[in-house]
Amino acid sequence: MKKILIAMAAVCTASMLCAKTFTLALQAYTFKDRSMIETIEVAKRLGFQAIELTNVQKIGGPFQGKVSPWEMSKEIRPAVKAYLDACGVKAVSYGVIGAKDEKGWREVFDFARDLGIARLLVEPHVDVLPLLDKLAQEYKIRVAIHNHGPNVSWTTSWCNPEFAAGEINKCSEWFGSGADVGHWRLAKIDAAAGIRTLLKSRIFSLHFVDVDESAHPVPFGKGLSQLDTLLKEMRAANVYPDLIVEYEQWDEKTEANVKACVDWFNAHNKE
Repeated sequence: MKKILIAMAAVCTASMLCAKTFTLALQAYTFKDRSMIETIEVAKRLGFQAIELTNVQKIGGPFQGKVSPWEMSKEIRPAVKAYLDACGVKAVSYGVIGAKDEKGWREVFDFARDLGIARLLVEPHVDVLPLLDKLAQEYKIRVAIHNHGPNVSWTTSWCNPEFAAGEINKCSEWFGSGADVGHWRLAKIDAAAGIRTLLKSRIFSLHFVDVDESAHPVPFGKGLSQLDTLLKEMRAANVYPDLIVEYEQWDEKTEANVKACVDWFNAHNKE
């Protein structure tokens, strides 16, 4: 009987390993002109099962306020959480978000905890990392470090994968990367090399963006970000971060282009 149980456990473990896939999530900022609730409905229609919320949107529906620690009252948060729990699209992350001091950061972590969000996307000054690491461990909420391009003065260093990996490794296991591979193009960083570098630390999520020579977004597989190679690199390392679609092009083609990204992902999200 013991041998049978061991064999069954081995089969289950092997099945779980074989079943590993990436999760594709929509960054709500892609539809920044709409409310959170409207964006979630769009996400469902386009085939997403996960979303990264942004603080720039109104909540929408019956709710007053914005998706912000400072503009969503504590009284309505249980109802907003109940909506998020039942809407069919999981809120996996929130950001990019920042705060001025420990009080502000605690308000951010309280907000994430109140809504059941398990990860924050941040782009802080390096000297804030010890505080964020302390709060991440206290609240048991992951912190992912984001990057913009080299033109964002106070966070330029995060665009360097070597620097980011080194700083992440100084922190606890609650800290990881939430890099934007599209913004790397502005810094002339090879995306595949950047991923290999970040794999020396921890990757929690990626803004998975394909771009042209001018770093403008294009549907997955049409640009220079080597997205299929990035998937292979991470699979080889047995690392499966959430992949976030942020399509920063706002016109009548946005939904169609995002749907093309979803279709490409579904075709490539397998061994």
